[in-house]
Amino acid sequence: MAKENKPIDWAGIERDYCSGAMGVREMARWYGVSHTAINKKAKQSGWERVDQPSHIVREPVVRATVVASEPGDLTDKARGLAGRMMDELDAETSLHGELEDMICTEESDPRRRQALLKALSLAERAKTLKDISTTMKTLNEAAAPEGKKAQRQANAETSAAAGKFATPSAPKLVVNNKR
Repeated sequence: MAKENKPIDWAGIERDYCSGAMGVREMARWYGVSHTAINKKAKQSGWERVDQPSHIVREPVVRATVVASEPGDLTDKARGLAGRMMDELDAETSLHGELEDMICTEESDPRRRQALLKALSLAERAKTLKDISTTMKTLNEAAAPEGKKAQRQANAETSAAAGKFATPSAPKLVVNNKR
C-alpha cells in the first residue's frame, strides 16, 4: 500500500525559516518534513535567515519557594491544587463543544488552531485525568499511617518488651540474716 503524500506548507516554512523563530529541526518536526529537505529548499530558493545573536541574555528566573512548617501542610496544598485542576478539567470537558467552536471561528492561524484543538482532545484530557489521579494516589499513600508490616513490627516490639517473652532481668539476691 503506497504512502499518501500530503501537501507541504512551503510558505509557512519559508516564513518561519526567514524569521529565525525556530530551528530547522524543530520546523521539520512541526511541518512533518525532513530537515535536509528544508535546507535544500532554502538554498535552492535563496532564503535568508535573520541573524540570531550568538549569546542570548535571559532574565533571571524567580521561583516561588514553599515554606511549610509540617509535611502535612504541603500535602494539604497539593490536594487543594489537584482539586482545582480537577475542577478546570471538569469545566473544559463540560464545555468542550463550545470551546471547540470558539477556537475554530476565532483563531485564524492554522498552527495555533491545531495546537488548541489538540489540547482540548479526549486523549489530552484523559492523560491529564490520569496524571491528577496518580498524584492524588501518591499524596494519599504518603499521608496514610504506617503500613500493616510496620504496625505488626511495632506490636511485636511492644509485646517483647513486657510479658513472658520479655528479656529476663538480672537475678535478685535476697539475704535473710534473721535466723
